[in-house]
Amino acid sequence: MKTPQDRPSDTPVTATGDADRWRALAQGSAQVWFGIALDDAQQAAQASHLARWHEHLGRLAPGLSPTEGPETFAVALRQGTRPPSQEAGTSSRYTARPVPKDLGECVDWWDKRQLLQSGGTSVVELVRQSLTSLQAAHQATGACIEIFHDEALDAAAQADHLRQEGRPLGPLHGMPLAHKDIFHRTERAVTYGMKQHGASLPTQDAGAIRRLQDAGALNLARLHMTELAFDPSGLNEARGDCVNPWSAQHVPGGSSSGSGAVVAWGAVDGALGTDTGGSIRIPAALCGVTGLKPTYGRVSRSHMMALSFTNDHVGPLARTARDCALMMNALAGPDPFDPSAADVPVPDFTRHLAQPIEGVRIGVPQAFFRAGMDGALQAQVDNSLKVFESLGARICEVPDFDYDAVNALGAMVTRAEASMAFLSHLKGFPASGLGQVTRGRLEEGLAIPAISYLQGLALRGRLLREFLASVMADVDVLHAPVCAVPTPAVTALRSDPAQTAFLLGELTRLNRPFNFLGLPALALPCGFHQAAGGGAALPVGFQLIGTPFGEELLLAMGAAYQTLTDWHLQRPPGAR
Repeated sequence: MKTPQDRPSDTPVTATGDADRWRALAQGSAQVWFGIALDDAQQAAQASHLARWHEHLGRLAPGLSPTEGPETFAVALRQGTRPPSQEAGTSSRYTARPVPKDLGECVDWWDKRQLLQSGGTSVVELVRQSLTSLQAAHQATGACIEIFHDEALDAAAQADHLRQEGRPLGPLHGMPLAHKDIFHRTERAVTYGMKQHGASLPTQDAGAIRRLQDAGALNLARLHMTELAFDPSGLNEARGDCVNPWSAQHVPGGSSSGSGAVVAWGAVDGALGTDTGGSIRIPAALCGVTGLKPTYGRVSRSHMMALSFTNDHVGPLARTARDCALMMNALAGPDPFDPSAADVPVPDFTRHLAQPIEGVRIGVPQAFFRAGMDGALQAQVDNSLKVFESLGARICEVPDFDYDAVNALGAMVTRAEASMAFLSHLKGFPASGLGQVTRGRLEEGLAIPAISYLQGLALRGRLLREFLASVMADVDVLHAPVCAVPTPAVTALRSDPAQTAFLLGELTRLNRPFNFLGLPALALPCGFHQAAGGGAALPVGFQLIGTPFGEELLLAMGAAYQTLTDWHLQRPPGAR
């Protein structure tokens, strides 16, 4: 595994005088403004981050115009939307597939839906199977917070009754799902991955949950997440860990850890996750499933915990790209409870799944995404490019971009917003029960000047425009790894603090730029790598990044890729 010394540092080296100045600012802000005392290690960590953020703002912010503000980002997203490059098809190769004869022949929900419509199974049978599998997945990985056994069976019986009566049914009628413990459900507990959470019971369902239920889907469980969605490993020192379904000695990726684990196990056909710096794509890649981070604002974030309300995205994890497309048909669209939910046309995300992708231009960024990348992972990611070439896609070079600056600004904005949201938990420590990793990350936002935070937001629209006009000017999508390092072992994140910090940074480094830029990204499995020491074979994933509101093309490319590969069909040994 690479070490911090093998990778160029993203933290500036400052003179002693400068370091002391940043440490004084960190301690003074935390103590004077918030009454929180920082120890020497915490001051040093904050000083390092402040210096880095200041360095990037010092280069970018002086050119800000009085006309540039946070609202310019939403305008840049809309102006960056491109018309579909393909005409809508009148048929799909998937609808032409033979109806499966039994559940053993079903690849995903798309197949199960056909079997259900033909009378070859029932919703009760599907749900019983899912509940049994959820329990097994939880025993192996710790993926579930609560399984709604009786409630799910009652809902399944009602779904079968509606079908027998010939009632109009939603496109996800009877689909067994389970969701990250970040979404509110009326009068049901929600913990946000915390050991202690004293909030009252929610009075409304999350917008995303409501959309799926309206389409007929069933919710079978609350799923594990990292504490406050602030750890990309999937571990949770405060509440208990979730581990990788392929190897209990390795992390599943986070913060949507439970979502990745149960979908990989085959316990449910889909799960909701959230993505602030890779939290859908990382568990999708490390667990071997398909995960979509939609464009910022494409899916409502109402009535769910906000870690960073300008970087949070909601999206599906499923076995296949076509199941993600079905879920997106239900999820996408404006929401009166979420002013950031974009009021833009919502297509049928399944309409291009059968279209050929011949001629699609795939840009492959180099320096930032390949620096120090593990060779075995790189080979698997490169092999996925060859599949797209065989489908007629064109591989293109693209200009470099200041991804370090984008990452720095994204991290700064996230820290400021998260610290604001959970300030009462910081001030209430240790009674609040926060884990050390989460507490440390929240404390990093305490000393960020308001003007620096606002400068970061104001630069967001400009950086998106520049990115679209340069990197994506002559391509339709980008192709990049999700992670540059092999799946970390649990012990690697519980030993040396410097190594832990390095690994946590590496898990998000290649993902965070597309949160700050708000672009859609689809993670797909592309192979396996051998764990260090000859251990288990662990999944590898890559991501396709699109232009604003360009999920249709990403899903079509994912579906095409999955017609020629079977990585998404693999199951952990215990689930077979």
